[in-house]
Amino acid sequence: MTIDMKSLAREGAKARLWQLETEKNELLRAFPDLRDGDRTPAASQDGTGRGRRQMTAAERRSVSVRMKKYWAERRQKNDSPKPAPGRPKTPAKRKGISAAGRAAIAAAQKKRWAKLRREGKAKGKGGQDIRRG
Repeated sequence: MTIDMKSLAREGAKARLWQLETEKNELLRAFPDLRDGDRTPAASQDGTGRGRRQMTAAERRSVSVRMKKYWAERRQKNDSPKPAPGRPKTPAKRKGISAAGRAAIAAAQKKRWAKLRREGKAKGKGGQDIRRG
């Protein structure tokens, strides 16, 4: 007799979900104010329930002025000649392979291809022979 663990696990999960759903419904009956929870946005002041209230033009202007001042101070602070501690003065340059290294790799690869051609193992896509000559 074989036991299908996946189907047993599925039945157990269904039973547990039913228990959780029942418990959730009982809690919501006892505490109806929890029904909307944190998932719904706060109602606007005008009572339309459309989320955050809109900022007035004066509030937007105030935020704009405050943020411009903040970013100006940040730029001025970053323009100082003293670099931040623990950071290099200039970003590290990416190091590539040298010309001699590229030449060595090319020579080794050509040697490998020549050996494969000599042994008759040089096959391209679809199995066709790509040997020269």
